[in-house]
Amino acid sequence: MKPIYLLIPLIIFICCKKNTLEKNSDSTSFINFPFLNLSVKIDSTLISSFNNPNLTAFYKNYSNETVWTSQDNRDVVLNEFKNATNEGLLPNDYNYDKLNILSTNYNSLDDIKLVELDLLFTQSIQKYLSHIHKGKISPKVVEGDWDLTEKKIDVNALLFESIENNDFTSRFEDLKPKHPLYKNLKEALQLLNTFPKDSVPFIILKPKDKISFNKSNKVVKTIKQRLMYWHDMKQADTLTNIYDKETQDAVKLFQSRHGLYPDGVIGKGTLLALNFTKDQRIEQVIANLERWRWFANDFGKNYLLINIPDYSLVAIKDNDTMQKQRVVVGKEARQTPIIESKVSNINLNPNWTVPPTILKEDVYPDAIKDRGAFKKKGLIILNNKNKEVSPWDWKMEDAKKYKYVQNPGRNSALGLMKINFPNKYSVYLHDTNHRDYFSFTYRSLSSGCVRLEKPLEMAAYLINKPEKWDLKTIQDTTDINYYNKLHKEKLKKIAIKNAKLLAKNPLLVIPEKVYPKPELKTIVVKISDDIYIHQLYWTAWLQKGSLQFREDIYCLDYDLYSKLRN
Repeated sequence: MKPIYLLIPLIIFICCKKNTLEKNSDSTSFINFPFLNLSVKIDSTLISSFNNPNLTAFYKNYSNETVWTSQDNRDVVLNEFKNATNEGLLPNDYNYDKLNILSTNYNSLDDIKLVELDLLFTQSIQKYLSHIHKGKISPKVVEGDWDLTEKKIDVNALLFESIENNDFTSRFEDLKPKHPLYKNLKEALQLLNTFPKDSVPFIILKPKDKISFNKSNKVVKTIKQRLMYWHDMKQADTLTNIYDKETQDAVKLFQSRHGLYPDGVIGKGTLLALNFTKDQRIEQVIANLERWRWFANDFGKNYLLINIPDYSLVAIKDNDTMQKQRVVVGKEARQTPIIESKVSNINLNPNWTVPPTILKEDVYPDAIKDRGAFKKKGLIILNNKNKEVSPWDWKMEDAKKYKYVQNPGRNSALGLMKINFPNKYSVYLHDTNHRDYFSFTYRSLSSGCVRLEKPLEMAAYLINKPEKWDLKTIQDTTDINYYNKLHKEKLKKIAIKNAKLLAKNPLLVIPEKVYPKPELKTIVVKISDDIYIHQLYWTAWLQKGSLQFREDIYCLDYDLYSKLRN
């Protein structure tokens, strides 16, 4: 260490002075001299050998000397590392055990060990700051090319400020997601850790027959034990194999917590959820904590939030829920992408140009077998001059030369309304001609876009101009019957007018005029408000103290957790 012999007289003086003060006063405090925390010079080549630009820049700011001389600062940071499990992270990813031993023995370390501690401490906290702010793993590594804006962080700037102000606690909290759902997930993790260990061996429920109410089935006893374990059913001293009313009520509660239809019928979905162990649920929560670190810290004041596995959409404005809707999302083979974007416009009475994937997988195979498939699907074929081509003249070898369009209408694939927002996947929110889907519990059924249960109500909300576009006006604008009614009224008025003219002049010749048949026309309405859209994916949360889980419809949780732990 640096020579300290010049300080020895001063230290002796301080000790003597301290003894004198102790004799003269009962209220004397220990006098701390921070200048006694001497730094050690670090060889610049050693720093460079780590090939870590952030590490090099950090020590350059401190003239290549050790920085972590304050025990208070070290203790605060080490305590944060120790509690990394609260964030779903691992303490030893940040070298907690080794750093804790070195820090505990700090005063007896030689220069080499002091340098080792300092370098390891800096690398660990740089890594931790990055992980709690934007995630340990990039979403692109695990879950494809998600359309999320990558979070930025200047770890050194944050460290410089924290060291200068001796304040790391608030810095850690500032970097963690502020979303209530993230905080609830942390509570869910704590709650799960209070549950006892699963029974060994853990029995996988595979009933061969339907479990009927008030009937006996050998698996019912195990089901009751699971329901009691998860606190959906009160503990009982004795259990039978009869599926009674108390058990049915517990099953309904369990189903509701797992996004299943709470009918008390113990089917495939209910059994699948019952077969999850405590550890699997903990892994699921940890995977979801990581996802929330990927998502934007600020969703904006006005936004649409879609949870894909929950098949739900909420419209939030100034922290108030304005609308809730069920949605249909992409099937596993055509997954709805995770997106953060901004609503640009709404199309009323949209026409639908069939995208290449659907053409290749759905339209072409049917058309090859039967040219009538185009008419059955309501499609017209247009050439490069927008001239209609007869289906009977269509040939597979020329298929890519054409555009395939479905005209506006209630039975169009897009229904009566489409919401557009910039994204590289060419997806959008829209109405549907399969309105019966919203009665299903499992709604992973679309080709990637999100279908809305109440599209016209959403249009009125987003347009936000009731004086011009109230719900009734939007309903009329998208209803062919409304235009047919207007058409008939117009023809009736003309007929009455002509009758009056003929009554006055029976010899008058009135030219017959043919009026075009009413049709729906596409209307584009620009959205003037800044309304953001967040299509996100999370399968676990805590709601009013109750654990909520949803089916991992795209099978993403396990892979993410595995990578977090490797």
